[in-house]
Amino acid sequence: MNQTYLEEFKNPERILLGAGPSSVHPRVLQAMTKPVIGHLDPDFFQVMDEVGEMLRNVFHTNNFMTAPLSSTGTGAMEAACVNILEDGDKVIICRNGYFGDRLSDIARRSGAETIILDAPWGKPIDINALEHELKKHENVKMVGVVHAETSTGVLTPLTEIIELVHSHNALVLVDAVTSLGGHDFRMDDWDIDIAYSASQKCLGSPPGLAPITIGPRAEEVINNRTSDVQSFYFNLKDLETYWSQTRAYHHTSPISMTYALRESLRMMMEEGLENRINRHAKVASALRAGVSAIGLDILSDEEYRLNPLTPVCVPDGIDEADVRRQLLQDYNIEVSGALGELRGKVWRVGLMGESARETNVFAFLSAMESILSKSGYEVAYGASLAAAQRALITFDE
Repeated sequence: MNQTYLEEFKNPERILLGAGPSSVHPRVLQAMTKPVIGHLDPDFFQVMDEVGEMLRNVFHTNNFMTAPLSSTGTGAMEAACVNILEDGDKVIICRNGYFGDRLSDIARRSGAETIILDAPWGKPIDINALEHELKKHENVKMVGVVHAETSTGVLTPLTEIIELVHSHNALVLVDAVTSLGGHDFRMDDWDIDIAYSASQKCLGSPPGLAPITIGPRAEEVINNRTSDVQSFYFNLKDLETYWSQTRAYHHTSPISMTYALRESLRMMMEEGLENRINRHAKVASALRAGVSAIGLDILSDEEYRLNPLTPVCVPDGIDEADVRRQLLQDYNIEVSGALGELRGKVWRVGLMGESARETNVFAFLSAMESILSKSGYEVAYGASLAAAQRALITFDE
């Protein structure tokens, strides 16, 4: 029997440039080593209050029910659906990538009549097509849209969509897993009804928590349900009593993970939200300039490109998986392959949270020049690095 599990695990220190998780700052890791206290300890209640307040700042909301669920982003996706939707409700899911597909699957499993509005992968949702669907189907209860589609690197503009959906008396559900903390996101100003994210991307914390926020319309729907929420664990009404002054026990919170999120949010407050979003835009511009300089295409249209995640098209004759393998084994850099219909056609390069640093852009581009050259792809050495440097200088002008 292999008994290596009896030995201490010596994990490698990777440069995480994939679709998530992102790298975690030592301050955040250090916070996780603090002594564990009880989830009903008054001192932990203070931690909860601080986390809630900082999350409200990040979401730009006054919603009281703004809290991290004890799950990854998919859990928050499920919580949003099962709390709003009841059997027979109509929901339109805007699907322009893998995670829109997942959202539609969860909505269907919640008992709703799920209407799917498709857009090509690599494109944002077409508002005219959405208007057609809303006119076609009466009594739509909710429309779900992925703000930042992590599978394609596309950022869908929200404000016109939200206005349209509300004009049809439907709620707006927004997946902000990859956008929150990396792009401007304004829950109250844009009048979003329910939104969720995840700790491991632009928020700069380890995976395991999923911030969610509930607006007044969504809260009213939840409070007036005619059936029980099918999930005990993700019942937001009960969870709210734990996050309120009532402090009613619901489940054991992940104490150390909450410490970590608190510290990563503190770092966001220190940096400033606008500065953080600007940092993501700056390094993304350098990465795009670099890959373009060596002839690599970017899947998403320039107007709708997501800063935390860039989908780089694989050139003809290049083995996508082999390049990722070499990046990992020879350069200690992790990037992600594509999902669904884009599998084998795209590298997904993430610059999120702590990973959104200029040094990581140069490390990735240098490694790619070397790997592609050895694979027979013609590369002018240094071209990507020079282009990235010019982009960084231009960005600050």
